[in-house]
Amino acid sequence: MPDTLTNSGAYDLLEPATFVTRFGGVDAKDRVLRRLQGLLATPSVKSADAAVELLEDLLGWLFERGRVASRTADEDEVQARTRVLLTALEEISVARERVRRAVRLALDSSSSARLFADVGVSSSHGFLRELSDRLGKRLLPEPRFASDLSRLIYRLFGRRGAGAWLLALPAKDRDRLLEQLNLEPERLIRTLEPGAKDAALLLATRSADLALSDELRTASAEAPLHASPWLELVPTVKRLVGGELALDDAKAVLMGCRTDIQGLLSRVDESGISIERVFLQERLSELFERLSWVLHAVAGATDVERQEAWRQLGRALVSGASRDKSIGELWDVSTRRLARRVVERAGHSGEKYLTRTRAEQLGMLRAAAGGGAITAVLVLLKFLIGWMKLPPLFDALAVGLNYAWGFVAMQVAHFALATKQPSMTAATLAATIERQHEATTPNFEPLVDEVARASRTQLAALIGNVATVIPVALAIELLLRTLGGSPVLDEKTAQYVIANHHPLWSVTVFSAAVTGVWLWASSLIAGATENWFALKELPGAIASHRGLRRLIGAERALKVSRAVTNNVAAFGGNVGFGLLLGFMPLLFNLVGVPLQVRHITFVAGQLAYAGAYLGWGELSRPDFLWALTAIPLVGLLNFSVSFALAIVVALRARGLGVAAQWVVAQHVAKRIVTKPLQFFLAPAAPTGAAPPTNRPLEP
Repeated sequence: MPDTLTNSGAYDLLEPATFVTRFGGVDAKDRVLRRLQGLLATPSVKSADAAVELLEDLLGWLFERGRVASRTADEDEVQARTRVLLTALEEISVARERVRRAVRLALDSSSSARLFADVGVSSSHGFLRELSDRLGKRLLPEPRFASDLSRLIYRLFGRRGAGAWLLALPAKDRDRLLEQLNLEPERLIRTLEPGAKDAALLLATRSADLALSDELRTASAEAPLHASPWLELVPTVKRLVGGELALDDAKAVLMGCRTDIQGLLSRVDESGISIERVFLQERLSELFERLSWVLHAVAGATDVERQEAWRQLGRALVSGASRDKSIGELWDVSTRRLARRVVERAGHSGEKYLTRTRAEQLGMLRAAAGGGAITAVLVLLKFLIGWMKLPPLFDALAVGLNYAWGFVAMQVAHFALATKQPSMTAATLAATIERQHEATTPNFEPLVDEVARASRTQLAALIGNVATVIPVALAIELLLRTLGGSPVLDEKTAQYVIANHHPLWSVTVFSAAVTGVWLWASSLIAGATENWFALKELPGAIASHRGLRRLIGAERALKVSRAVTNNVAAFGGNVGFGLLLGFMPLLFNLVGVPLQVRHITFVAGQLAYAGAYLGWGELSRPDFLWALTAIPLVGLLNFSVSFALAIVVALRARGLGVAAQWVVAQHVAKRIVTKPLQFFLAPAAPTGAAPPTNRPLEP
């Protein structure tokens, strides 16, 4: 059969059986090809709405279920259907003219202003409203065309697959499609240009209004309003689209607005971030970027510049039609910089957990010893709270507050709790990864050095905690027996503690992993607390508080403000971590999962009290020895889960993905094989470019 057929001849290609046979079908009732034949045989449409429905159905046919009979081994289903559709339009002139008429009706009777001003640009003035709009777009059917090209593109390319198909279409097939639809670029531009000029005015007005809004001006530089380039933007754009001004002559105003946006990004990061503020900031960037492309399309200095701008606009509109319905994309864009701010605030003090010298590692050992001593007291108080038999909610609150005061006490005393630091050091490591990722010739040796420092620091913290919590718990046991004659635990509780820590026959492994999640979450709470503190401008509010100034004087009020600012993140993280641990059993019991808090230091402390009750003669019991093996296992899970989550989130917040993590893992593994001692013991003298420090290590 020849490759190209026409309508003339012994048969009509639009006749169902002939159509199916021509395009490879064996069964005359082939559902896929009969569906396309029915669409192409539709009588000529007479209204714009009917035209849009036909175009929508034809494009939708590419993604419907089923298999084209003529599909070859090197084609996927969409490619095969694209080939069939293009060939049918080329060979069947009647069908081609019907589709072309539908395209003319849709374009000639419509407005394109909203197409360029709305599609691919956040349409709402707030995050929650935009979220609501996108939910509506996903759940509700598209409205009627109503001579609005923005609605046309949503109906045609609202599904992600449709936009990706067009953007990935080979140039040869794209040219064939445009030819069959009679969409010569020059004619299409003439049709769209009036709407693009109107859209430029809309975009300029919206950009200026948003840039000068209270929400963004609060975080902007303290420049006089009359000097703002945004006041000149709308008049300048009006002259540009009216042909009274050349684009080169307007670049000063446009560059001033772009510079203000870039400055706003850094100033917002410094003053604190909220999802709402990030959303508005991203919307301003989107509006101005779209305005820039529209201006280059309608007022570019050269034909090449204008043609490139139209191509960029076309790609942005096609991809934006599906992106405007994406809730995940909205959440990702609005929260990525907030996540980065939070993890960086969480890692603000992460550098001090990367011990460089043996003296600093010994300092961490001493700080961890103090943390172990306080933990022994916390474990004792937890047993006392359990004996009070409080209602579940009040029991969880009491246990959480018990943990919280202990963690705050560690903070004030500059003590350390093992496995709590990885979430904070992860942000420091992520910053190093980002620097090497962006470097022309990346050098990962300094990064591996930091991983080694984090590892040996954690080892020191683990040893300090465990080596102290056990003897302190035994000392408390001895003191109580001396004073009151009775042990801390009774027979039932001691046996319960031992059985409940068996690494195989209890939920210890799962509980340790979940506790690692809470360790990571506490670092986010710390970062979020500091971000909120800055967002609400509380440092300045405390320093200038009238009552505080009258009570202690302006200079001391300033010192109080600085002290609170420096410690608010740690305070928020410690209190949050304590409450998370306190409510963890209650929350999981509500869904029938009997998970408990499993932190290495608390496990060691509880087993120390249980062993003290049993006495020396019973410590060799198999169940007790099994329970002791839970101590290193829990420590490993606490550390690995919290650090893995922290580093993944820190890298994601910086826009780095799995590839960066894999590269880091490779270099770390190589160093472990060649120089394993570095991960356990710090050198006597500092190495690397960073100078030694004499500062005390803080939790």
